[in-house]
Amino acid sequence: ALSFYPLLHSNRFLHSLSRSVQSNIEVREWANLLAELAVRTRASENKNLNTPWSNSSLEELAECSRYFASASQFEQSRIAILTAVQQSDYPDHYVQSRQALGALALLRPFLKQRILALHADERRWFLEEESFTHSNSYKIDVVQNSETTSRVVDWMQAAYTNNELSLPLLRESQLDALFVEHAPSLQVEYEEDNDRIGTPERKGDQVRIITSSPAAYTLPSMTRFEGRNLLQLNYVYWFPERRPNTLIDLYSGNVDSIIWRVTLDEDGQVLLYDSIHSCGCYHKFFIASDSLGVRERPDSKEPANIFRLNSTAIPEDLVLSITANEHYIVGVDSKSLNAQPEPLFYDLRPYDSLYNLESSGGNTSLFDDKGLIVGTERLERFTLWSTGILSVGAMRQWGSHATGFIDNQHFDDADLLHKYFETVP
Repeated sequence: ALSFYPLLHSNRFLHSLSRSVQSNIEVREWANLLAELAVRTRASENKNLNTPWSNSSLEELAECSRYFASASQFEQSRIAILTAVQQSDYPDHYVQSRQALGALALLRPFLKQRILALHADERRWFLEEESFTHSNSYKIDVVQNSETTSRVVDWMQAAYTNNELSLPLLRESQLDALFVEHAPSLQVEYEEDNDRIGTPERKGDQVRIITSSPAAYTLPSMTRFEGRNLLQLNYVYWFPERRPNTLIDLYSGNVDSIIWRVTLDEDGQVLLYDSIHSCGCYHKFFIASDSLGVRERPDSKEPANIFRLNSTAIPEDLVLSITANEHYIVGVDSKSLNAQPEPLFYDLRPYDSLYNLESSGGNTSLFDDKGLIVGTERLERFTLWSTGILSVGAMRQWGSHATGFIDNQHFDDADLLHKYFETVP
């Protein structure tokens, strides 16, 4: 919620968008987006209260938010709020005092060396992917089928032209169809049951992943790239744990998770894929379009691991090869793998449902008030304390994925693509 006007809520994209808002119509559309985000957030939070507000009370608040965002009499107030947002910084997920006390400035060369070494390992794993992930693995596909390709261009063009802010505001049914179309298949190396994806369950402070109900949790987002507002499709997969490989394993712990993101251009064609684990680590970019190039001088000190995919890869046939236990993505391609005797499928579920999991006596969020999943802490939080990231290695909710150890940056930063990429002829 905006601290100076709680009836409106913002996020990193909307905060960034505020800096390009100019006309009164654009201000009104921008304010309406903040109002609708507030309405959805309040409704979700209300479900978890011991004594929830009545539907009529929620609707009254919703009407207040929407009326303020659209009524002409509040035009000057909306402009004042826009100005305040433009002049402020969106809160980050770094503790500045830790960075100072931990002498992060002195540690950055060492951290950069470690990051570059990891990137070299990741590139080597991609080259070796054939040797270890298919022999003892399982393939799992999205359960639904989609035939939307021929209509996507029309959908996108209509969405962009239906608002003054040039945003790809698709209908929910259209988004659902796109999520089905771009959902990847997973080829997962299998050693134990912690290599099966599932659905999170929380009982008190205990979180576990139910592998009998495999699913991906989907979330739409947007990014800003060279003055364009682009749609992104996010898929979140949950594994039960990452087991320790040694007596003292800095990275092992309860629950593991991968986020796979698809960035579409204005015609609904794939521009870029990228991925992190739900702790914010292991960020990798996969260029999927010949129109996207890598900036010679990145606008970030944080090293990026960037791969270029074969431009002939078919999005509907995309297969992610994932290692056992560590659950690293080590292959991204569209090749056809040998069929299994019994095909496996996963469902698509809304990411927002993770904020209202069934619990004894009511509902609860998978995440605590800091955006972390309780009980997923890793020992590496002590060795990387000076980075300023709260509980490095722990699984966390959307909007709190700090991905930089050298520079302060987040997975949902609206200008993230601009830092590393540019359009090429």
